Amino acid sequence: MDAAMRITVLLGGNLRNEAGEGRQEFESELPSGSRVEDLLPRLGLSQDRIKMIMVNGRGATLDTAISEGDRVALFPPELAFNTFVSLGFRKESVEKRKKQSA
Repeated sequence: MDAAMRITVLLGGNLRNEAGEGRQEFESELPSGSRVEDLLPRLGLSQDRIKMIMVNGRGATLDTAISEGDRVALFPPELAFNTFVSLGFRKESVEKRKKQSA
């Protein structure tokens, strides 16, 4: 059996209620070598309820590998666009665009 690893999960919008957590952020345990898609059944979430995924603040997919200590954020379709737009206003994103246009 694979060793377990602990990750932090952040759920946007109604996903926290659908997962039965009621909290936006919590810790979860998965076997080492797990991917984002392995997390969904543990949370009772179907893939069609996930529109945007981030691992450690970077865009990710269901196939993205998860490591010990990672932060995995999942957003439903109804929040994904607003989240995507707001990420464009992060300091790092604004500075990157300034450098590219200079």
